[in-house]
Amino acid sequence: MDVQAVLKYVDDLVFAQTGQHLDSLQVAILKGVLNGKKYTHISEEYHCSAGHTKDEAYQLWRILSEALGEDLNKSNFRATIERLGVANAYSNMVNPVQIGNINLCAALLDFV
Repeated sequence: MDVQAVLKYVDDLVFAQTGQHLDSLQVAILKGVLNGKKYTHISEEYHCSAGHTKDEAYQLWRILSEALGEDLNKSNFRATIERLGVANAYSNMVNPVQIGNINLCAALLDFV
């Protein structure tokens, strides 16, 4: 799984919902969850309390659930991302170009 592609996809979703990009703790949560880590381990690596990490994760799952229209949480995040084919779809895009809310692949622009 291409973690950077997943992070880019999730960042785009969060930005579309909130107008803000992922912060560093949210990125740490996503990376940790994708690697099967518990919130306590993520919080130790990030040097914050487990409670704060859980609160931030709860907000992140809520935002992503709204964006995707299905319940998302730590337990089903990886499976959902794999089912949606996000990791492959985003990593296959070469030189994406964003125009407004439309993402175009630069390779496809050659055919126009």
